[in-house]
Amino acid sequence: MTEETKNNQSKYSDSEQEQRLPEEAPAAVEPTGDEEDNIATPEDLEEFIRSRRERREAGKKKSYIDSDDEEPPMDYEANESAMDPYLEPDPTLPKVEYKESVYLSRGCNHCPESYTPVSETELRSCCKVGSCNWMKGIRQPMEKPFDCVEVRFKNNRKEFYRLPDGIDVSDGDIVAVEGIPGHDVGIVSLTGEVCRIQMLKKKVDPESDTVKKLFRRAKVSDIERWTSAIKEEETTLKKTRHIAEDLGLVMKVNDVEYQGDHSKAIFYYTADDRVDFRNLIKVLAEQFHVRIEMKQIGVRQEAGKVGGIGTCGRELCCSTWLTNFKSVTTSVAKTQQILPNPQKLAGQCGKLKCCLNFEYAVYVDALKKFPPANTPLRFKKGLALYKKTDVFRGIMWYAYEGESDLYAVTAENVKAVIEMNRNQEYPEKLEDYQVELMSTAALAQESSEAEFERELKLMADDAATAAPAQNDRHDRPQKNNGQRDNRQHKGNRDNRQPREQRPQKENREPRPQHEPRQQRDRRDNRNKRRTDE
Repeated sequence: MTEETKNNQSKYSDSEQEQRLPEEAPAAVEPTGDEEDNIATPEDLEEFIRSRRERREAGKKKSYIDSDDEEPPMDYEANESAMDPYLEPDPTLPKVEYKESVYLSRGCNHCPESYTPVSETELRSCCKVGSCNWMKGIRQPMEKPFDCVEVRFKNNRKEFYRLPDGIDVSDGDIVAVEGIPGHDVGIVSLTGEVCRIQMLKKKVDPESDTVKKLFRRAKVSDIERWTSAIKEEETTLKKTRHIAEDLGLVMKVNDVEYQGDHSKAIFYYTADDRVDFRNLIKVLAEQFHVRIEMKQIGVRQEAGKVGGIGTCGRELCCSTWLTNFKSVTTSVAKTQQILPNPQKLAGQCGKLKCCLNFEYAVYVDALKKFPPANTPLRFKKGLALYKKTDVFRGIMWYAYEGESDLYAVTAENVKAVIEMNRNQEYPEKLEDYQVELMSTAALAQESSEAEFERELKLMADDAATAAPAQNDRHDRPQKNNGQRDNRQHKGNRDNRQPREQRPQKENREPRPQHEPRQQRDRRDNRNKRRTDE
């Protein structure tokens, strides 16, 4: 044995040598003579294997701690109780990386193919401000179909185009349309009579000469150039933001959209004041070698283009279906009895939420049944001031002047007290008109019990109306044609007289006697042979 081998063996620690031991004990050799008393039992073997395994695991931990290159593995079983499942990922599961497709902003989740329409599922799930053709499959009364279609581009940009003669397109087709200059590529979103209704809604005249033309279905070369332009939009957006920051422009570049032929780029931006971006246009034209067009949009349009998740947990209304933005004021929130909290009333765009207008008309109609809110109630005990209102329960809360205890009073009682005050009549105290309110759970239980009782009552009414009808059917006299009324009851069939002894009718003809079937077949075969001979 050489010195090098001895040095290598001396480097191994006791734990490392134990680590190299096999997990199972070697097979026992048949004992001879005195060795019979030293045979290991199965229990001894299991204890030997368990001890070696524990020493091996202890050696692993020691080797990791002594080495500088490797880190000891985390003991996930020991720290499992200390892990937060909502903040820390599960180490036993593989990490999933999500990469957003660049075609989602166009209305599809993959690169489309030439002359292959985008499926209806992708059109409804991958595009902002999607539209539904609710007249699809309905035969139109006019012989000539409508010659205009709606084409969608990036995000929520849509325009109308006129079809040339001899071309028929459907929803989801990728088409090449007229651009300024060149041509653009988009996806057809609406056709037929629904497109006519949409043009009337957008106040676009179908007969006007300003409606652009649709050239053809997109070719392979058109789609290749279109996809290459789409992939450059993200890098263009980042470079444009750096250029605007270097030029000292107070503006925010939100989105960039290339034209289908890669000859023009539209830059959408938001700014509080007027921005002089003439130098910016020159720099962008030299940088990207395309025609530059700048469009200023509002913060609501920005939220619709970019998209996001609202406080309700769903996608923003402005990026899914809302197209017209109505003004929202703080009086709308006050009418709905919402506290004026700017953090809760503001949306992703920083303005008041558009959904505040959705139920505003319902609250206005419901408040017509209530008396004026600022009218105090006068009692002999003191003056009661208005505090708040529960619109859908029809309850108003009042409190005595200088006190904090609230009393719930129905709107009808408030009207009655106000009428009494006008007649110089003052009730004793506010507690006489107070009503007891139930919790939400108790109110839900009461409504369910009332619904159950209503169902039982309806079932009882149905059973009560069905019972007289059944009795009338049994008591109703049988229909007759004047032939069965005078017939005598013959009794049971077993008590009848023999057929020969029954009285025979005078005009009754004797029943014909039919020959057996086999005899009839033999006769027919015999006649047939005679005919053949």
